[in-house]
Amino acid sequence: METTIQIPKAFSVRDENEFFAFKHLMARLNPRLCVQQIGMGLHVDHNYTVFWGLVSLEDHAVTRDEIDGVLREAGFDFEHSAAQPDYACVS
Repeated sequence: METTIQIPKAFSVRDENEFFAFKHLMARLNPRLCVQQIGMGLHVDHNYTVFWGLVSLEDHAVTRDEIDGVLREAGFDFEHSAAQPDYACVS
């Protein structure tokens, strides 16, 4: 099976421990995929805080605007989240 995805992509998990499983899955799908935890914040569809992650290619320098865009697309609530994304992962 073959598919095409646009990366970087953002995702959310409720439990911080789920990142290990997600990293493992992405590495099995494609060893060039890099998974980074980028912060905590509210999801627009829910009233609880989730952990946010980013999937990108290991050799792609992710910009701040790309992070904001994919987080917005994934449902990060910029308006009500006290925590903002961690831009330390931006190269």
